[in-house]
Amino acid sequence: MTLSTILLLPQLIIGSYTSKGNPGIEVFNWDAKTGKASKSYTLNSPAASYQAISGDYLFSVSEEGDGKASVSSFQMRNGKYEAINTELSRGDHPCFILYREKSQTLYTANYTGGSVSVFQTESGRLKPLAQYIAYSGSSINKDRQNSAHAHMVALSPDQNTLIVTDLGSDKIYAHRILANGLLAESPQEINITPGNGPRHIRFNAKGDRAYLLNELSSDVDVFAVKGSQLNKIQSIPADTSAAKVKGSADIHISPNGKWLMASNRISSNQVVVFKIEADGKLTRVFHQNVAKIPRNFTFDPSGKFVLVASQEEDRVQVFHFDDKTGSLKDSHQDILVKSPVSLLIR
Repeated sequence: MTLSTILLLPQLIIGSYTSKGNPGIEVFNWDAKTGKASKSYTLNSPAASYQAISGDYLFSVSEEGDGKASVSSFQMRNGKYEAINTELSRGDHPCFILYREKSQTLYTANYTGGSVSVFQTESGRLKPLAQYIAYSGSSINKDRQNSAHAHMVALSPDQNTLIVTDLGSDKIYAHRILANGLLAESPQEINITPGNGPRHIRFNAKGDRAYLLNELSSDVDVFAVKGSQLNKIQSIPADTSAAKVKGSADIHISPNGKWLMASNRISSNQVVVFKIEADGKLTRVFHQNVAKIPRNFTFDPSGKFVLVASQEEDRVQVFHFDDKTGSLKDSHQDILVKSPVSLLIR
């Protein structure tokens, strides 16, 4: 493979926890024809558990506590990302990050902080923390829900509302986004079944269906979306094991909108595939056993491959995806990275 060919390949960005001495972010060249990845370079970024991309800019959280939690920005220069700056997030253990193009604003969900942090940016550079909103509340699982635990931030289909999933209080918060990207501080509250533990939410391309993955119950809730209203039309298990303790992790819709997948990382180490029916409801069609503790996973842009990050087994598995049947098949082209938990392809 020539240098010019390598430079044209998409880049696979893998974020990881760094307790094993690894750098935090590792960048690979991704060959979409073969599903092979070749390592290109690394970036030092502690506990880099989630990333977001906007054009030539990369943003990453450092999921730390004790006042060290932060967000970092990087810029693509000459084919590689270079550090711009870092700002403290105030909320401990940020675990999700989102960039809104319209207002050039960055949002983080802070898990143990039970909060959301808002940063304004200029040419990729983070300005000091602009807004911090802390939630309160608890729910019925005394081991996991004794306080608020913001787990994800997402944009509504019209991009004008910030959705926050709170695993600790079994709520979804919907904040109106102001012109400058800051948040209205009196959000709409949507109650989720007690004990479910809402973790990640995805909207379909049309914007009329939302899919909520609940970590503690391992159920996927399907909602009809109308304006700011979410009306549940289905709840279906993502993990059918008999285990008392469950732990679903991630959820994604295929690039063509036909399939939905979810990962389960405690009672079973699986990726489960659902067919999205014409009415938006789900039918479970396939499950694939994967390496231990599957966290984030992603479709490659073509939809032909699914990559699954195994935190415990220090590898990312690459699966062929059959768009006709919804089945997965291991390509046996594992990417070796210590404690991988976040995947992006640009």
